[in-house]
Amino acid sequence: MLEDMDLELGEPVEREAEEAGERQNRTFILLVAGMGGLLLIGIIAFCVWMLTIGRGMLFGRAAVPPTAPPAEITNAAVDATATAEAALALTPPSPEPTATPEPSPTPVPPTPTPPPTIAAPQATPTPRVTPTPTATRAPANAATPTPTITPSPPAQTGIGAYTALILAAGLVILLVISRRLRTAPGR
Repeated sequence: MLEDMDLELGEPVEREAEEAGERQNRTFILLVAGMGGLLLIGIIAFCVWMLTIGRGMLFGRAAVPPTAPPAEITNAAVDATATAEAALALTPPSPEPTATPEPSPTPVPPTPTPPPTIAAPQATPTPRVTPTPTATRAPANAATPTPTITPSPPAQTGIGAYTALILAAGLVILLVISRRLRTAPGR
């Protein structure tokens, strides 16, 4: 009878541990699904943008709105052509090109002077002095140069000081929240 009681007490503990593991797995799966959905929404939004606005940027002209009727597009093209022709008619004609002068002869540089001649040096005997070692002591208070470090400003990254502080605070908050979610018991 005591053995049966021990077995019964052990089973609920195991079930609770399994249920807690399932809850954590379920939370993880829901978070991954949410992030995947957010990524899918971003991809769809990019495709819609590319098909409507980005197409004009790609080909170097403004995109034609998809609701414009063909007659309106034709009228806009005719107006643009007429405006360009009127601007061309108003521009003054360019002057006739002038004749290019003939190139002048390049002066010839003077001939270099001959290099100086050096007479052969006469051999003169030089007296040889042999140094004699003397006992000298180094000064005790010899000044040793110390390197000086000049501070330089940090490299420009495009992120200002306040933006960096906000990003750092956001990352710390994210760290605290994720730690609490990991250590919280499953409900």
